[in-house]
Amino acid sequence: MRSFNGLVVAVFIGLGLTVGGAISLSAAPSPRYQEYPAPYGDLRGLVDRTQTDLRAAADLETNKEKERERYRSAQGHLSSFDRHLTKGHFDKSELHKSIDEIQSILDHNVLQASSRDALMRDVTDLKIARDRRY
Repeated sequence: MRSFNGLVVAVFIGLGLTVGGAISLSAAPSPRYQEYPAPYGDLRGLVDRTQTDLRAAADLETNKEKERERYRSAQGHLSSFDRHLTKGHFDKSELHKSIDEIQSILDHNVLQASSRDALMRDVTDLKIARDRRY
């Protein structure tokens, strides 16, 4: 009986350590959302939000090649702008191209109201960032 009690205690201790380790690992910050040095951390969040909104709008889109090309172009310019930010460089011309491409989507693509609202908000915020030059 004594060895059985020791086994039960060992199992509970093992389970406690396993669960405790799993909880602490899940609470650790994900490297994907790593903090970046000021002043570009907030701007990178805006770029990420805009790319997410573009993907969501594209997923609801019809399959017209010209419309898909507008999404690809906007995402490409945003990605290039973000790449420059990670190197500490604010590329105003790349940001301007991104804004123009998203505006082209708003002007020419058929969008759901929620997608249009999200992209309009993104364009407004990107213009503010461009004007402030971070």
